[in-house]
Amino acid sequence: MTKPIQIKKDDVARDIRELAALTHCSITDVVAKAVRAELERERRRGSPEERAKDVDRIIAEFRALPKTGRTLTDDDLYDEYGLPK
Repeated sequence: MTKPIQIKKDDVARDIRELAALTHCSITDVVAKAVRAELERERRRGSPEERAKDVDRIIAEFRALPKTGRTLTDDDLYDEYGLPK
């Protein structure tokens, strides 16, 4: 049998109780819904490896875009005091 979980942070326990009161659900149900929702979000995001591949793909697509116009320099963007123009 697994050990019960204890919430040792007072603010977290307070928030759980408040959510339970607002939703008229038990503390267990509130925690279960929140954990399952977060777990589903993480599963949809995919593994770190999959996310890294997505980032690499996006960067490659961006780099493949045609270059138009000239490249801006710091002088184009900032004044003599280093503030944005």
